[in-house]
Amino acid sequence: MLAIIHALVGGLIGEEFNSILLIAIASFALHFLFDMFPHWDANWDKKRFETTGEAILSKFAKAWFAIDMMLAIIIIASLYNVFDSKKLVLGAFMGILPDLISLGYKTKLKKSKHFVGFLKFHSKIQRHTNLKKSLISQSIIIGLLIILFLIVYFV
Repeated sequence: MLAIIHALVGGLIGEEFNSILLIAIASFALHFLFDMFPHWDANWDKKRFETTGEAILSKFAKAWFAIDMMLAIIIIASLYNVFDSKKLVLGAFMGILPDLISLGYKTKLKKSKHFVGFLKFHSKIQRHTNLKKSLISQSIIIGLLIILFLIVYFV
């Protein structure tokens, strides 16, 4: 799932709740729920990772991840500039945190059973589809989230 979606969902959570703990937990947990929607991710050997714990990413997959995260961070910064809400930023950040945690694979964390277990869980819950269907479904989700933001702030 695009990080932008996770950031927008977390941002909405941040604006709707007053409890910082609830915002953090709900935004983090909803990341996994949204990953269950069929979506496309850049090519990597998911089956190999789930069986061996070894992740092999193509250059394209690495670039896709970097661009996706940069766009999400730009969205978070833009939302903060428009709405001046630290709770929104907290929710948005917690929404993308599970994907950011995966960067730990490039460190000594990949030797931790708990860390690899988290990554395997995150991988197994994801439902994938082809790029065309994914663009349609994720565009619809982004559109709905933008409408929700407009309702929250202007209605």
